[in-house]
Amino acid sequence: MTLTRRQFIRNVSVAGGALTLGFQLTGCSAKPLQLGNATDFQPDAFLRIEPDGQVILQIPKAEMGQGVVTGMVTLVAEELEVHPSKVGYEMAPVHSAFTDPEMRLQITGGSASIRVYHEILRQVGASARETLIAAAMQQTGLSRDVLEARDGQVCSVDGSVYLPYAELVPAALNLPVVTDVALKTADQWQWIGRYEQRVDAAVKTDGSARFGMDAAPEGVLTAVLLRCPWFDGTVESFDAEEALQTPGVQAVFATEYGVAVVAEGYWPARQAAGKVKVSFTPPGGGLRDSTAINDALLAALDGDDFASVRDDPAVADAEQGTLVSGRYSVPFLAHAAMEPLNATCRLTADGCEIWVGSQAPDVAQDVASRVLGVPRDAVVIHNQFLGGGFGRRAAADNVAEVVAIARQLKRPVKLVWSREDDMRHDWYRPAMAGHIEARVHADGTVSHWQHRIAGPSINQQVLPVLMGAMFPQWVPGGARQLVGDFVGKKDFASVEGSKELPYAFDGVSVSCHNVPVPIPLGYWRSVGHSHNAFVVESFVDELAHAAGIDPVEFRRKHLPADSRERRVMDAAAEAANWGHAAAGRFQGIAVHDSFHSCVAQVVELSLVDGKPKLEHVYCAVDCGQVINPDIVKDQMIGGIVFALSAALHGEITLKDGAVVQSNYHDYPLLRQTDTPPMTVVLLESTAPPTGVGEPGTPPAPPALANALFAATGERQRRLPLRLG
Repeated sequence: MTLTRRQFIRNVSVAGGALTLGFQLTGCSAKPLQLGNATDFQPDAFLRIEPDGQVILQIPKAEMGQGVVTGMVTLVAEELEVHPSKVGYEMAPVHSAFTDPEMRLQITGGSASIRVYHEILRQVGASARETLIAAAMQQTGLSRDVLEARDGQVCSVDGSVYLPYAELVPAALNLPVVTDVALKTADQWQWIGRYEQRVDAAVKTDGSARFGMDAAPEGVLTAVLLRCPWFDGTVESFDAEEALQTPGVQAVFATEYGVAVVAEGYWPARQAAGKVKVSFTPPGGGLRDSTAINDALLAALDGDDFASVRDDPAVADAEQGTLVSGRYSVPFLAHAAMEPLNATCRLTADGCEIWVGSQAPDVAQDVASRVLGVPRDAVVIHNQFLGGGFGRRAAADNVAEVVAIARQLKRPVKLVWSREDDMRHDWYRPAMAGHIEARVHADGTVSHWQHRIAGPSINQQVLPVLMGAMFPQWVPGGARQLVGDFVGKKDFASVEGSKELPYAFDGVSVSCHNVPVPIPLGYWRSVGHSHNAFVVESFVDELAHAAGIDPVEFRRKHLPADSRERRVMDAAAEAANWGHAAAGRFQGIAVHDSFHSCVAQVVELSLVDGKPKLEHVYCAVDCGQVINPDIVKDQMIGGIVFALSAALHGEITLKDGAVVQSNYHDYPLLRQTDTPPMTVVLLESTAPPTGVGEPGTPPAPPALANALFAATGERQRRLPLRLG
């Protein structure tokens, strides 16, 4: 059974308009979607049931440890009436059927996977269930009211009929898909909110899981790439005579991305790369040193060229109250995923095949097609498990590089980045600076909140790349760049987490200024929230101190009593026994909304030899309906560890246009011995699910900074945090 895009829309449209597929410039796919055999029951693009009863779910999102496979399998299994462990899964191919209906790309980001697909996938499972029941009705002559689905079979309520799904597949193939179905109510759920296993745990434990690094098509060679240390340089000349004498080395040649060293295995390629003598063109002008960039950002805060993103009129007198102000800054940050970037390419008669772990496989397809000069449909993407993404794997520079190497080599080739490559050629979270001020009045109220943000625009750089996959191939790159430039003036990634202020302050003003830098930028876990939460929640703490009010009570005063922010803050404070820490321990709190979820955290620490020792982190989250409690807790803990690593250690610095840091020794992560115990409280909710992959990150740095202030009386306004 083949599905056209039109059939897909018809089959998976959700009653009530939950799924809205609007106009896309890419138009419809030229190729029909065939995901199984003609004997498979395929009620829609996502699901098929094979003649032996095996259920296979196509996963339209990337699995990079966030648990999206388990969540999606659980949603389908719930309505299909099969145990989640009995549902197989495959990574969906690049096809318009799997385009995210909100992002208009086949992309994993924004903690949106479950939020966007939870009702769609339940509908998929319910439609398949009801179609199989219809097949049983046809086969038995029984009416719908005496049949039910249970444990992968259709049964009669009196127990006289038991028909496994496998026996019903042939009949279901010839029936119209039942789309007018009622979804189960919460009191009928067996697995949603209760299932706490991971369906991918076994393959990741026994080593059979296939990551990008594991790709090994027949005859594959391994390549490493010598890249220019600065970001706009090109190869001027190279001498590979000594490198070519290394056993196993097959070729050394220049590409538009650097000098490729190709060998029979990674180690000989890496050894040979160290013997290549390369000269690169000198770096260009502009801001190329960390000190100069930081000075430029701080200077920009005093300028006039700011674009307003929120400007509420103030009722209070601008001259009343105590003026409080602070100037904050955060550095460039690397993603530092466990699996370094890699990609494998095999040329075909009309295009190529690519094995890669990508957050945006259609972007990878588009980039490969442009480098190779072929239509997109001629590029087949085999998306693999990702050993961490955090936004880095939404880019496709690794794909462009491997295609360029394979194009010249005419052999299957796997490109492997070293840890040093990964650290020094990242798409970085931008350095940002912020000036914030407000007036605190005698009654504790706040007015004239003004927040100015200066820094480079992520979207000015990234959107043209993403839109390459959205626009037809004939649209020139200049047109895409115009969109990026336009967005860069009011980059939502620069201001998110600042303009959506939850507090009832009088006269809130938020504005931003783009400071271009010749450094590649990308989405980093929680994106703009990662720096704006630090600024906002640290400054709210400053206001509480200026008002002489406990930080929790101060926030309560300015948060509506029935707000999610108030509820999660109270839950975190209660879990931490706020205000009653043991002697020698100090607490800081922060609450922040991101990706439709609300998270509050309390960091408790002590001082040992003048240095902070993390004692405990208490976290409360409202993420709507919880699909898998353990995964939500794991994502909160992972986000906190990620954030604390950045807050205590994370900093990418540049000298003469090149990144200084190279590996974990000079870009350290939080070690297990330094990771504190964590308590995660999940607030009950009947609202639809919201994000969990990123919302755990933003509150941790300000909560830590606020705890340090409680311990030392010293206000920390720059990351990474330093004492003294």
